[in-house]
Amino acid sequence: MLRHMENKEVIGDSQHGFIKGKSHLTNLVAFCDGVTASVDKGRATDVIYLDLCKAFDTVPHDILVSKLERHGFDRWTTRDTDSGIECTLRKFADDTKLCCAVYMLEGRIAIQMDLDRLERWACVNLMKFSKAKYKVLHVSRGNPKHNYRLGREWIESSPGEKDLGVLVDEKLNMSQQCALTAQKANRVLGCIKRRVASE
Repeated sequence: MLRHMENKEVIGDSQHGFIKGKSHLTNLVAFCDGVTASVDKGRATDVIYLDLCKAFDTVPHDILVSKLERHGFDRWTTRDTDSGIECTLRKFADDTKLCCAVYMLEGRIAIQMDLDRLERWACVNLMKFSKAKYKVLHVSRGNPKHNYRLGREWIESSPGEKDLGVLVDEKLNMSQQCALTAQKANRVLGCIKRRVASE
């Protein structure tokens, strides 16, 4: 089944994870590369973080089976989400990032239209996005900090988001992530020292 999906290019390029050569790391690298390229050009960029509610527990099996039968593996539920999307889309399991340069009105409109498409996709597939987990990260100085909505709910702005375990802030500064990692390493080192001292 996996070989068939790989040969038919069933899963879109936006999907990372569950695919050979694509992981949470490739997701983060591709995301950071795209955002920093945009910011380096002086373009304000918005990133929308979305999370499907219990995606693996709530996928309606009859819809999934009908898609498999109807499309003969030509398409797949993860590919469906890519359909018509104008902005950059990055997915890992049930986590989704939508990213676009917003220094011009067209970018902000594109994000909202893509959010509307994703909401329609979720409704058609009897899925929901977790309202508590969707956020917008406004990257770069001079960002107009536009408001977006998913369905009827406004998406809350955030100064930083944990992206697949890595803290990303609006300045793309990794010092907070480094500090958190160093703290964690020091705690582990302390446990090791105490263990060795007690023996």
